[in-house]
This record gives sequence, structure tokens and C-alpha cells, in this order.
Amino acid sequence: MPYFANDNKFTAVPTEFIKKQLPQANPTFVKVYLYLLMLASEKASMEFSDIAETLGLLESDLMLAVKYWETAGAIIRNGESFVFAQSISKENAQEVQETPEKPHTENLAAIIEADRSLSDMFIVSQEILGKTISGSDMETIYWFYSELKMSPEAILLLLEHCVSKGKTRMNYIEKVAISWSEMGLTNAENVALYIKNEEQKTGFLYSIRKIMGISDRSLSQIEEKYLTKWHEEMGMEEEMIALAYEYCIIQTAKLSFPYMDKIITRWTKEGIRTVADAEEDNRKFKKRSKNEGNAFGDNSYDHDDLELLTRG
Repeated sequence: MPYFANDNKFTAVPTEFIKKQLPQANPTFVKVYLYLLMLASEKASMEFSDIAETLGLLESDLMLAVKYWETAGAIIRNGESFVFAQSISKENAQEVQETPEKPHTENLAAIIEADRSLSDMFIVSQEILGKTISGSDMETIYWFYSELKMSPEAILLLLEHCVSKGKTRMNYIEKVAISWSEMGLTNAENVALYIKNEEQKTGFLYSIRKIMGISDRSLSQIEEKYLTKWHEEMGMEEEMIALAYEYCIIQTAKLSFPYMDKIITRWTKEGIRTVADAEEDNRKFKKRSKNEGNAFGDNSYDHDDLELLTRG
């Protein structure tokens, strides 16, 4: 999470900023600077997405402002920390004047008209979104292309993906675009593969929820982590997880992901990959467990104790 610190040790706006930067800076950038300065004075941490929401900005506009002030030398980034500089060099003040902003709609229209791929992208974008794209939305979509380096085809897949989830607000679409860019999903091939994998994962999780009778809530992060481990890392198919759930209920009368994890982990170690093999293993296990229990004159061992007894 980004952390802000203030070398000035006070909340007041530095005079040098007012003299050198405020007159030439975009008003939105000044707004961002003042808010970040306040956070720094309080030594506070806050996610960029939350800052953007608080200021009523798109996250892309917020990041443009941060980049602007970094280029100006007003803010110094060190990993996740952002420190407000005590002075702004003339060189940085000059350089920042050349820092590009989002092109305004009238300039963007000329850019789009000169590039057939962009022109086609915006025509199809309107069809996907089912509305005429506003100037602000047009600037944001172009930002996906110019700053996030997403191809026009990838952007169209992004829009289709968001619309399929019932999400058409540009601030939501932008968050997804930033996330995909950070994951390197900038061309159509990578995006298509990612969407396919996500759809398969979602379908798998939905099926497992039905099997486990979970209908009144979403899976927790820990539960999803277990399912991802079993399915993607251990290669267990849906029917094997369903069988582990059945055995878990029989033995414990409740859903227990850690208990199921013991079963599936042992199956993996034993090379058991099919329901038939797992059921045969369970029959042998019960038989040996019964014999061991009789040998000790006690059948009160629970499943874990018997497993330790018979498996070493």
C-alpha cells in the first residue's frame, strides 16, 4: 500500500510549490498534490483506488497527476513510499512542462481519424457498451492504448468481459484495465487465454459450491485457496473433490476444508487420481482399520487416529 511522508514536517503548502508549480499545473493535478500532501503530513497510507474515489477522479487521472509531480521533482518515489521534496529544481520544473497529459477530446478525434485501427476500435466499443461514448470515456479508453499499452483488440475484449459481468461504468472498466496491464495482459492472445481460464475457474467454483450446498454466501479467500490448490496444483478433478467432501461429511458430519485437504493430499501422494481408485482405497482402508481396531480391543479411534495407525 502506498505510504506518504513529508520532509517538510508540516501540512502547509510549500511556497516554492505555489510560485513554481501551481500557476502552470493542471487544476486536477494541484488537487491531487494537496490531498497527497495532507496524507503525507499525517504519515498515512491509502490505496490509489481509494484516493481516486475520494477525489472523484478516475484512477488513471490520479496516476497521471502522480507521474506529473514525480517528473517535476515535487514527489520522490521510493518503492511504495512517496516523499515530498523540500525543493524543486529548475531542470525538473522545465521538464515537467513537457510531460504529456491525456489528449483532450478535440485532439483525440484527429488522432483516431488518422489511425484506422483506433477508429474501428471506437466504433465497435460503442456497439459493445450499447451507447454513444462520451468525450471523457473516449479519453480513458485511449489511455488504455497509449499508457497501458493495450492493443485495440485487447481493449475490445476488456469491454466485452466487463459488459458480460453487467459492469459498464468506466471507473470499473479502468480498474480492470490497470489490473490486466500490471499482469502483462496487453495483447488479444494473452487476454483471451486469461478470460478462458477465469471462466473455467468460475464454473469450477460454482459447481463445487453447489456440491457443498453453499448457496447463501461466497467462498472465503481461504476456501478458494484450498480449491485452487486441489484443482490446479494437485490436478484433482471435480468428482474427486466431491468424493473427498462426501468422506468428510461421513466422518465429521460437517464441512471441513482442512480435513478434506488431508484426504486429497494423501490421494496425491498415493497417486490416486480416479473415483474408482479412491473408493477401492477407502474399502481397503476400512478393512485394515477394523482389523487394527479389533487388535487393540477398541473401535473408538476416529478417522485421523486410524490413518496414523495404519499409514505410519
